[in-house]
Amino acid sequence: EPRRVPTRAASFRADGADGGGGGAPRVEPSFQRAVPPGDARERDVCTTCGFVDYRNPKVVVGSVAVWVDPGSLNGSPPTEKILLCKRGIEPRIGKWGLPQGFMELGETSREGAAREAFEESGASIVPGVLLSVYNLPGQVQLLYAATIAGGTVDDATGEHAPPALTTDGTESLEAGYFTYDEIAGMDDDELAFPTVRWAIDYWRANYSRVAGFTRTGRVVQPQQRVKRWPPVEGEPGFVDEVDYTY
Repeated sequence: EPRRVPTRAASFRADGADGGGGGAPRVEPSFQRAVPPGDARERDVCTTCGFVDYRNPKVVVGSVAVWVDPGSLNGSPPTEKILLCKRGIEPRIGKWGLPQGFMELGETSREGAAREAFEESGASIVPGVLLSVYNLPGQVQLLYAATIAGGTVDDATGEHAPPALTTDGTESLEAGYFTYDEIAGMDDDELAFPTVRWAIDYWRANYSRVAGFTRTGRVVQPQQRVKRWPPVEGEPGFVDEVDYTY
């Protein structure tokens, strides 16, 4: 049975002085697994001062950001281009993924999704509806359906081009626009994580205007999927929590 460690205060001096001048001696932390007061789980608890090192899931925010080409005067049809970024950091460096990252203090999840897209690709996006909620080991992902405004028009042909993308080669090696069919044709190993295809497929099925989506007043709940850790015997690696779509 894990023993409980009482919480108690301790004073510290940054200079490590051992008394004198009214200061307290510097004390070194010593952690062990224990159940803090009022808790029911084992945590890493400092036996010196009672500090509890809580380890909680991180919030990751991102988007399926889409630029819409309305078509041209020469008859080219409307198309939708999805923003992908080639990862410049591990894990899965060099693989294509959605613009996403850890949420920062002082911002909303939508603000975080817009910031991540700008940092990783230079694109200015407008996050809209919440598209997906993925509960993964150590993190919860919130992905939004987003739009990318702007672009240029060729005066002679009437053809549209999306806004230019820029990367600094750190978080993203490069960024690009892809049609749904181009992404569907990629091997799974070309994509950074399974969640990339999940989210894009869900966007396609529910929000793609080229695929026939219209604003009819229907309610589409976010896709909700779970990867349990440790794995649950007899369950697949990824499971749908509940099918809330209607």
